[in-house]
Amino acid sequence: MSRVLHQRTRGGFTFIEVLVAAAVIGLVFSGLLAGVQSSVRTIGNSKAKAGANALLVERMEYIRSLPYREVGTVGAPPYGDIPQTSTTTLNGVTYSERVLIRYVDDPADGLGYADDENGVIEDYKQVTVTYQWEQHTGTREVSSVTNVVPVGVESSTGGGSLRVNVFDASAVPLSGVAVTIVNDSLATTTNTTQYTDAGGQLLISGLPAGANYEIWATQSGYSGDGTTAASVDNPNPTTPPVAIVESAVSTMHFQIDQLSDLEIDVLQPPTEGVFSDTFADDALVSQYASTTRSGGAIELSESGGVYEELGMVVSTSTTPTLIDSWYAFDFVASTTDATGVRVQLYYDAGAGLALVPDTDLPGNSSGFTAGPVDIRSLDTGVYNTLQLGATLSTDDTSITPLLEEWSLTHIESQTGISGVPVTVTGTKVIGTNASGSPVYKFNESYTSDGNGDISLPGIEYDTYRVTAGGGYDVVEVCPLTPFTLLPAVSETISLTLDTLSGAFARVTTTNSITGDPIAGAVVRLQNGSYDTERPTSICGQTYFNGGGLTADDDYTLSVSADGYEPVVHSSTTVSTATNITISLTPS
Repeated sequence: MSRVLHQRTRGGFTFIEVLVAAAVIGLVFSGLLAGVQSSVRTIGNSKAKAGANALLVERMEYIRSLPYREVGTVGAPPYGDIPQTSTTTLNGVTYSERVLIRYVDDPADGLGYADDENGVIEDYKQVTVTYQWEQHTGTREVSSVTNVVPVGVESSTGGGSLRVNVFDASAVPLSGVAVTIVNDSLATTTNTTQYTDAGGQLLISGLPAGANYEIWATQSGYSGDGTTAASVDNPNPTTPPVAIVESAVSTMHFQIDQLSDLEIDVLQPPTEGVFSDTFADDALVSQYASTTRSGGAIELSESGGVYEELGMVVSTSTTPTLIDSWYAFDFVASTTDATGVRVQLYYDAGAGLALVPDTDLPGNSSGFTAGPVDIRSLDTGVYNTLQLGATLSTDDTSITPLLEEWSLTHIESQTGISGVPVTVTGTKVIGTNASGSPVYKFNESYTSDGNGDISLPGIEYDTYRVTAGGGYDVVEVCPLTPFTLLPAVSETISLTLDTLSGAFARVTTTNSITGDPIAGAVVRLQNGSYDTERPTSICGQTYFNGGGLTADDDYTLSVSADGYEPVVHSSTTVSTATNITISLTPS
């Protein structure tokens, strides 16, 4: 039967030959079809471009045929009857037309009103016409530029000029920024959008003299800046609409930059897990190398009163069964100018211990000489097991450094709180209200979602303060607020809250010179029988509540930290919502 199916009959083809022939023909025709389609698109694109060029030539010839005084646009100087934007259809293609006409101050007779030989800076007009259309590969355009020169000597058209400079947050000029200028309060209406040049500047001449010119500088993906008209909420704007003065230049400066994303996590106090070792025994040490445990501390090995120059100790591994995130590691060491202790973090790399790379923990390759060290950014999926390692060294073999204790902390769980009202306020001021209080550019209220999250995509760079309501004590705000949000970044703020519990005091410690939070500072609050001592967190904060804490104005607050001068404040007042910031001076 098989041979019968594959046997060629006289003058015919086998079934397989027919299939192969059909496939070959299909490939040939599909290639031809693709070629035809490509040719059709190419012809269509060429036809559309030819139509655009024809319209461009026709429009330019029309503008050149106008008397000089009539070469202008509706809503923008020099004023005339030509629309700034319009659409037209030719051969089935719809084109968008954009006409930009500007006065040009020719440097040949001096620039600016003060230096121009005849005091006229509107020397001639420059016309730019652009046609855009859509095709399958995107938007295409053609444009042309021409100068229109007055017959005889140039003469002033009246009015004044406006110069707009746009910078980014670092005061670098920004090109291509859209500057919109609107004024409908004068006899001649102005409504135009033009763009800054390579130097971040836009100069428009021939604007009618008068007040109430509103200006906005905008760019896709950037914050905006501009003038603000007076309103009921902001009767005294910082940057009101601009006035144009006859035969003068009015100059405005604006700053914009790329938008950022801000995430606010509203959380309950965390449940922590801690690995710690005070070296009372060897149970939590996995390795000694030229080191030994003595008197509840790790020191360099010694023989005959001479210490080893270099040694190492490694902890046992920590693999939490329940972990939301890593938090920090800390240690206490005694050193001199001749000795040192450097602590590093290791992980199980599968083939043995490996240092957590600097890309994930900056500075780990060289080791840390002081703690606590923030490790919240470590991925728990990659770093599910961690170990502490310390290198002890001495330049004087008669003495040794001491590693007295160390710890490794992780967050077991931290639950989000839903329905919490949160207010986010920037520091950029756009005016004052009727009572003289500042009106902030950004001052918005939000409510945390079911996961305790608040997302603010596309927010302007600024310095922000975050506050919470809803019957909670603020246990910690991390990072400290007000905090600076830079352009083009994604940041997260953790807002840790607890239910109101009567007397409450949150203490924040900062470096008096840099303003940075001081982690691991010891804060002690005393009043009669109440005597409680707490360390500050990675974000430099700690809090006191319960345990006999009452509202009183006679507490003693003591704060100390390694490398800083201690501070003692007597007669410290504690109420139901006390926030105290202590600045420590480096010693």
